[in-house]
Order: sequence, then structure tokens, then C-alpha cells
Amino acid sequence: QAVRVCLCLGILATAFAGMRQPEECAGLTCSENRILKYNGTCHCELNPCHQRHCTDANYPVLDFEYDHRGNINCFCTKPCPHNLCGGQRKPVECASKGFSCPADEHPILMLEEGQCVCKSHPCQVARKARCDNPALPWNDYHYDSTGHLDCFCRQHPCPNFACNATSATPVVKWDQEGNCFCAPPSSKQEL
Repeated sequence: QAVRVCLCLGILATAFAGMRQPEECAGLTCSENRILKYNGTCHCELNPCHQRHCTDANYPVLDFEYDHRGNINCFCTKPCPHNLCGGQRKPVECASKGFSCPADEHPILMLEEGQCVCKSHPCQVARKARCDNPALPWNDYHYDSTGHLDCFCRQHPCPNFACNATSATPVVKWDQEGNCFCAPPSSKQEL
């Protein structure tokens, strides 16, 4: 079950969650409604949701993602914290009501049949991409337009974030969008 939690967000820049930025194109950006792609050279392509417009000032970023069946979902959202969009974005309907999923077993917040629910990380379910390298601890993912799951490891989303040294919440963890929070110790690897 989803839990209401207040998180402090540091929003610095925007990026698209539907497609991770190619490593070969680090530091490059595209103009609005275009996404950065790589096929031997870096180039910008039209966002597949370019005909939709975001008019709510609280959710100004046109974003998209593919589900496990390859169906596209276009939506307006907040900018990605720390210029990192991770895996599946939190549904606006849930995030705006303060829902999050701090438990290691079910860290992904989704909207199913109108209900905010916490689900297992798809890379754990598929047994892909263990992120054992301390330099790349964030197990992230996205689905492509064919529904193929791509699991990969990313840099720590908030390396300068610190938790007070209390026995209740001494461990830095992060949600599916890279928002950091303090949590109790766990025997499981953070996602």
C-alpha cells in the first residue's frame, strides 16, 4: 500500500523519462519537444507526444514513457530532480496527493484501476542489472517502444544528501525519480 510521505525536492533541470539520454551524447541537449537519440551520431528527434501541450504551471514538462507492452503514455509532469529521470515516473494523480513507496520490496509507485499502488521493481522481477558498483548504485530502467525492458545502473542521484545519524533513519535512499530521503537500515540493496 502506498504511504504518504513528505519529501524535500531539489529540482534543477528537465529531461525526458521516456528515453534515457545516450551515454555517447553526454552534455548535449535538444530544443523543446525533441529528444536526444544516438545511431552512430547524436541527433534530435521529435518527441512522440509533441502534439500534446502542458498548461498547468505545476506540471510544465511534456514527458512520455512506454509500458511493458510497448504502449506509449504521454503526460505532463514536474521537472526531473538533479536532471535525472528514473524509470517509470510517479503518476501525477498519486504524487500530487503525497503518495510514495519507501519499502524495498515494492518501491515503484503506479496507478492501477484508479488506485495508487506500490509495485516490485521490474529489474528485480526480471533479475536484470544488479548494481553492485558503489559508483553506480541506482538500478534504473525504461521500456522501449516494443516493450523491451532495459535495466541499467546510474550514478547516485544525490551524493551530497546526508541523513542525521539516528538509529531510526540513518540510510540515504531514493525513489524511482531520484528524490532522496532518509530511511531505516535494510538488509536489501537500495534501488
